[in-house]
Amino acid sequence: MYAEVALNIPIDKTFVYRVPENLVEKLEKGKRVIVPFGRKDFLKTGIITDIKEKTEVNPSFIKEIFDIPDSFPLFTENTLKLAEEIAKRYASGIGETLFFFLPSGFIIDESTYIYLIKDEKVKGKTERDILNFLKEKKGKVKLVTLNRRIKGSVYQAVKNLIRKGLIGKEEAITYPSLPSKKFVSLLKEETVRGAKEKLLIELLKEKKEISVDEIKKSGIKSHTIKRLQEKGIIEIFEKEILLDIKKQELEDKRKITLTSDQKKAFEKITNGKNETFLLYGVTGSGKMEVYLNAAREIVNRGKSVLILVPELLLTPELRARVESYFGENIAVFHSKLSKKELTSQWIKAIKGTTKVFIGTRMALMLPIKDLGLIVVDEEQDVSYKEQQKPLYHARDMAIKRGKIENCPVVLVSATPSVESYYKGITGEYIPLELKKRISEIPLPYIKVVNLSEEKKVGIFSQPLITAIKNTIKKGEQVLLFINRRGFFSSGFCPECGFVAECNDCAVPLVYHKSVKKLICHICGKTYKPVYRCPKCKTKLEFKGYGTERVEEEAKVLFPEGKIIRLDQDSVKDPIRGAKLISDIKKGKYNIIIGTQIASKGHNFPKLTLVAVLLADVGYLLPDFRSSERVFQTIVHTTGRAGRFKPGAAIVQAFEPENPAVKYAREYRFELFYKEEIEARKIFNYPPFSFPVLLEFQLERSSKFKTVESKFNVLKEKLSPYFNVPPLTPAPIPKIAGRYRFTSFLRASSEENLIKGVNLLKNEMQLLFKGIRYKIDVEPVYLL
Repeated sequence: MYAEVALNIPIDKTFVYRVPENLVEKLEKGKRVIVPFGRKDFLKTGIITDIKEKTEVNPSFIKEIFDIPDSFPLFTENTLKLAEEIAKRYASGIGETLFFFLPSGFIIDESTYIYLIKDEKVKGKTERDILNFLKEKKGKVKLVTLNRRIKGSVYQAVKNLIRKGLIGKEEAITYPSLPSKKFVSLLKEETVRGAKEKLLIELLKEKKEISVDEIKKSGIKSHTIKRLQEKGIIEIFEKEILLDIKKQELEDKRKITLTSDQKKAFEKITNGKNETFLLYGVTGSGKMEVYLNAAREIVNRGKSVLILVPELLLTPELRARVESYFGENIAVFHSKLSKKELTSQWIKAIKGTTKVFIGTRMALMLPIKDLGLIVVDEEQDVSYKEQQKPLYHARDMAIKRGKIENCPVVLVSATPSVESYYKGITGEYIPLELKKRISEIPLPYIKVVNLSEEKKVGIFSQPLITAIKNTIKKGEQVLLFINRRGFFSSGFCPECGFVAECNDCAVPLVYHKSVKKLICHICGKTYKPVYRCPKCKTKLEFKGYGTERVEEEAKVLFPEGKIIRLDQDSVKDPIRGAKLISDIKKGKYNIIIGTQIASKGHNFPKLTLVAVLLADVGYLLPDFRSSERVFQTIVHTTGRAGRFKPGAAIVQAFEPENPAVKYAREYRFELFYKEEIEARKIFNYPPFSFPVLLEFQLERSSKFKTVESKFNVLKEKLSPYFNVPPLTPAPIPKIAGRYRFTSFLRASSEENLIKGVNLLKNEMQLLFKGIRYKIDVEPVYLL
């Protein structure tokens, strides 16, 4: 019997291993295995992707599986298929893909340890340093630790020292423990004297086993438990448990009856098989009610539901809404959960103990059984695109998973992406439009203020100042939207043109007044503030706005305001973020200053005025999607106003007649789409092409000529599949100390994209060894 095993290495292939007789019964696809790998037979963890009776591989080359630690598979047949699709489309290895999604609580530590046998004089400095280090530590040291702490060619020096008999090497495997708790059970009934001892025995008579935590809540102390254990009356043991995610204080008790349009959409979704539905409509039209009712119907049929959201901050709010439909038996999956919490949620999916799963893009691969519906909320959001390898798009792969699971997928948005809307009108997706708000409250009236003409106090135009004061007087709330954190962009010198930039990234720094530091929003590096030009000593001028600067100006203009910021800096902790949202809903603040986090998915009952402070600043980005993003931002942000009572919005812009601003003001998505799709067609942008952004990241710009000559060789090979422009410096030419050069490849069909990406991946590995590069299939950013 043979198993195909995917290892966590950047190679797009699996490896065949022989299954020893004692492990045949444990053999199952999706389980972890420990296998010897490479010439030195280092032990590595893999995932079984296939099982075969025979193999064409020469038996003399086949190694044997060392161990199969799992009692159940960690991946289903369908998620293994999905991983293959992701690896194929996004230029990743199958093993890399599987281990990327697997929670770290399942990762087995396979380490090589080095230990000192005897200390003798050696010539090489690295060898001497290794012996001294081992002598100082007086025990076994991980090889990776040596490599980090000792300079020079550590691996070669270790080989030499082993050969000389001065040090030894051994492999060790540490299996991670699953979440567990201490429990107590009764071994025998005996007469005891103490009141607490009697109480514990009575409790254990009622229940076969009780957790130690639960016992302590009854007022029984640890020493009482230990005393009964020593007498042999009770037994204390560890038991694996599945952790529940703490419920946060948000709750939503609204009960809404579906309108006729909502019912039609609901029926189409619940009668679907493996179709993709595009559920769209104005903000407040009840799209969530449609998909939650559909989810309830699917669960009633005995199947499971996966709901994806783009932002971590949206999960507690959606969870509160979902709990009003399904109770509290819901699994939540996102990056801010602990290792044990993520492991528990994964096991819940495997064992089928939970039917409804909510999560960010990382929840895509949850091994959910009997999946009957997938929902992608805010499908247009760029957060669904992963920025680390594998650079997959969760929305597109959710559709692929729907085909594999044979279940419907619902894409939800007030402003669908141009690509999704195009697929809706051309028949690839089934469009479901909700044209009206479910309440009688109309969409907020949008007033556009021309910043080139209107008088301003800082960033606030006179009409906006008046509107904010009137709103606060009525006891209502205002949302001020600006898409930048911090206080302002760093200073520039009016005399010589100096701009304070990150040393490692060619981008201006942003001043954060709260921490009194300049911060690079690309790499996160911090600097002390600079007030005078280091070149000519002229006083620097500071321009640009961030949430902190808006907050400071608002405090001066509206001293009666209760102001809060809602941005990445203020909601790094999800529990604090949920508390902040709850406080806003309760009316504890009347002026909310927010970034993109504030513009999506939230329903604030007292919010009646929204202002987009610099609506058209997004046009400055060199990206074909910039107009689409400006339109989406205006519609989504202004749509937060007037959900529970009539509201209004003010959009401040320097070019109010720009199509994105003009059509957003009128809520005319179709007109904006018509103009945008024509431009895309002329310039051969998606959905009329399938792009790949190829990026090189060089330590020295002088290496470019060498890379360029090799790239020109590659260009010829790629020409049957892609239009390949020459390499040019990226819009942000330097990040984290590396010089960036890019080429924006475009395929004319999906078939050419898949074939071209496969060729590109293989050729890059051959041509550019030792050079850092990135293959970003269907990128969302071109910077």
